[in-house]
Amino acid sequence: PRVYMSAYSGSYGHVSILAHELGHAFHNWVMRDMDIALTRYPMNLAETASLFFEISVSDQLTSLASTPQERLQYHWHDAEQAGAFLLNIPARFEFECAVHEAKEQGTTLTPDFLREKMDEAWQNCYGEVLSETDNMFWASKLHFHMTGTQFYNFPYTFGYLFALGVYAQQDTLGEGFHQAYVDLLRDTGCMTAEEVVQKHLGLSIEDPEFWRGSIRIIDKQIQAFEEQIEAAGL
Repeated sequence: PRVYMSAYSGSYGHVSILAHELGHAFHNWVMRDMDIALTRYPMNLAETASLFFEISVSDQLTSLASTPQERLQYHWHDAEQAGAFLLNIPARFEFECAVHEAKEQGTTLTPDFLREKMDEAWQNCYGEVLSETDNMFWASKLHFHMTGTQFYNFPYTFGYLFALGVYAQQDTLGEGFHQAYVDLLRDTGCMTAEEVVQKHLGLSIEDPEFWRGSIRIIDKQIQAFEEQIEAAGL
């Protein structure tokens, strides 16, 4: 697999994007000797390796940071990522659900209706923390207009939490984690998310504790971010 980036400045944002795409490349690399029919994984597992790589790089860079400014930069990115996956993308999903429900009921999808539903989605997810909402977001976001794929946004939030849940098992599995992780990725083309976690990690994603492992990592990241903000006097 090859990764091509048309613009790379060496910024942390670009490093994170590169890590994400390398994760996709690694996912395909570990399946390179498999029958092609077994390598077509579903959308809800497509972001498993990419987001895992992002998390790994973030943790490594944070551990190597030598100044408070560096640490703040990395923790800031972690906080932005949490906000995107746990607030922004769920708002998009809620909007898309509302649109599909309206279509089933025969509602005409006028611009006014779409603006109203976009506003409702932002407010339901963000509450009162936004000074204003972008009720025309639906008109500019490509994912809403992909006719061949519905609910394109959902796999990113699922993949984020799923990858964190897998990442959280490193201490438990120790030296056996890497092989379990590779085997899990290899089976994503022929098993469901429930099946790969059960087979390779001995866990159930129907158990809330799996997802609590993800949330504990996010909580730790947010706490570190708040500490850095306070230390910087911001």
